Amino acid sequence: MSTESADAAEPGTAAAATQAPAPPTPAPSPSTATAAGPAAGNPFAPPVFGAAGPDLVESGTEPARRRRRFGTGALFLTAVLAGPVIGAAVGYAIQSSRPPTPLPALTAPKLGYPAERVDAAALAAAGPPPLNIDGDLRRLLIDRPAGSTDRTDGDGDGWLSAADRAETFGDSEDMFVEMLGNGFRRAATVRWKSGDDTYRVMLVQYVPESVVKAITGMVPSGTSGMDVSKFPGNDESVLLVAKEPYTYARSTETYYYGEAIARKGTVLMTVQVYAKNPVDRAQLEDIAKRQWERLA
Repeated sequence: MSTESADAAEPGTAAAATQAPAPPTPAPSPSTATAAGPAAGNPFAPPVFGAAGPDLVESGTEPARRRRRFGTGALFLTAVLAGPVIGAAVGYAIQSSRPPTPLPALTAPKLGYPAERVDAAALAAAGPPPLNIDGDLRRLLIDRPAGSTDRTDGDGDGWLSAADRAETFGDSEDMFVEMLGNGFRRAATVRWKSGDDTYRVMLVQYVPESVVKAITGMVPSGTSGMDVSKFPGNDESVLLVAKEPYTYARSTETYYYGEAIARKGTVLMTVQVYAKNPVDRAQLEDIAKRQWERLA
């Protein structure tokens, strides 16, 4: 008895003939394999970059591309670079549209020469006057009285430098600077001692441009405690006699002071007295008058 199914058909029978074989799988076309990638075709083929998938190809649309955006720094750099270029172009366009302006003609002063010769005497008279007191100032000083002791300042030759002159003041450093600033030129002096009193007669000459300022600065601004007058023969003179004693610089010894001041041109005349007792006004006036007459 057979155990096979009745439906089984042996080869060559009608039942076997009715079962058709499965159709073979079609090979992918080159276009399909390229679009689908290596998985759809040859697995060893390199991938094709930028290829669209089958879904995009079939729908007929392009893939979306990423838009590039410029940052703030790039925009600022562009404005910085473009600004001068645009400004130069606009300025050139404006300047080129203007009509040219002609330059002024070159001119120079015409040289002129006097037709006549210059008179030397007239030229000297038109210039600044020379020093009205020149030469050796020591010859204009009065002689010290007979019987007095010579106490000449400086090197003993009668001349005084700016430093020697400044040493006769208590604030010698400030006086030295002031004298040079006031146009100090030279000075001559004679000094003597009679009894307890010391006299100094001095002629100080300044440059013409500074003589007024220098002489004005020599007159004391404060005359409190002094008798102020003028000695005979000079209305522009000043005679000062202190009522109270003073103290010598760097000492405790006291003295009475008197001074006569007058000017002759660029020369300042001063007569000073340092006395142990109150100053004899008549004697100071006499010395000042005699010295003034030597200058006049």
